Amino acid sequence: MIDVQVSKKQYPLLSVIIPVYNAVPYLKKCLDSVVKQTYKNLEILLIDDGSTDESPALCDKYAETDDRIKVVHKKNEGLVRARKTGVSYATGEYITYVDADDWIDINAYERILNSSLKNSADLILYGLTEEYEDVSVEKANLFEEGYYVGKEIAKKLYPKMLCSDVFFRFGIIPNLFCKLVKREVLLKVQQMVGDEVTFGEDADCTYQLLLEVESVQIVNYALYHYRKRHDSMVWENTAFPKLQCLYRDLKRAFEKSAQREMLIPQLYKYMLFILLLKSAERFMDCETFMKYFTNKKIVLYGAGGFGQAIYRALAEKNTCEIVLWADQKYKAYQELGLSVSAVSKISDCEYDSIFIAVLDMRICEKIAEKLVTQGICADRIHYIAPTADLLEKARQILETE
Repeated sequence: MIDVQVSKKQYPLLSVIIPVYNAVPYLKKCLDSVVKQTYKNLEILLIDDGSTDESPALCDKYAETDDRIKVVHKKNEGLVRARKTGVSYATGEYITYVDADDWIDINAYERILNSSLKNSADLILYGLTEEYEDVSVEKANLFEEGYYVGKEIAKKLYPKMLCSDVFFRFGIIPNLFCKLVKREVLLKVQQMVGDEVTFGEDADCTYQLLLEVESVQIVNYALYHYRKRHDSMVWENTAFPKLQCLYRDLKRAFEKSAQREMLIPQLYKYMLFILLLKSAERFMDCETFMKYFTNKKIVLYGAGGFGQAIYRALAEKNTCEIVLWADQKYKAYQELGLSVSAVSKISDCEYDSIFIAVLDMRICEKIAEKLVTQGICADRIHYIAPTADLLEKARQILETE
């Protein structure tokens, strides 16, 4: 364990900002994981964003027993505004975020800072563990661990930071909660994120940070536990102007960069990913989608966010017949009221093609390989790739509406 009394210069104050909104079922586990950190030199800022449950009282209770905790009660204005409020109160050399329904390993900040402080990087990146009900999945940044400074950032990180060679896979994890940022940098960049952004707000800040910092440290410890809640499996609509605000924030930042020719194409792939997830119906007149869905009987494979978006879009446009909607986790989706069946039911259907409604091509390829081993012709299996017409359609949607 670090004894911060030995050298506060060596072990700087870390401000941990926790936005809180109606998080009672999860908040105690979250707060305990932060309060009990082996790294003790913490400032813990609980930003109550107008909660209407018992979250405010629980925050106040923790503050009464730990003088490192400060609670700020404010009216509800959304996550971005809550983060900006937290940054304005923070006094630490570094700042990080924790979501109120997540938790971190008890030695997370000690391990991360021990691996990073010798370089005193402006931005420290680490991994996370996605916590599903039945499995844990570790996620890491797709770059080698190490210290990147000056021109190395543009040369080594920019080419794949937002979108790697595989559609769609981030080079650098966008989530802000697995970052430690120098206070003076975050003070500037967090203000660049539009308050209206309610989807992709982490990416909005993270990729603008990477354009501003002079040094980056990557340590791929997966010490942050990101709770993938059951209720988050249900597709939710996001007002289109909010997606445009995300796009405009990043485009404005990228166009100012000397590396804009490298960054803008990644932005369009990212926004294609977002639009397919949130506004799939806008692509139904594209050649690619018409080829997949016009006048056909299809099996829709996948009931996650993209699967639900495609299902809704096809039901609205009525261009084809969905003879089966299948997913490995069909029971969980049935509990949410969705008409999803077991993958084994595919063999009972008559269909023209199978559309794999997943936005990670690596996963699509694995699913397709498995289906082929079950005797399904590869020519009848389709999934999304960032084709030229889809990318151009994304640009038109974002620029003309």
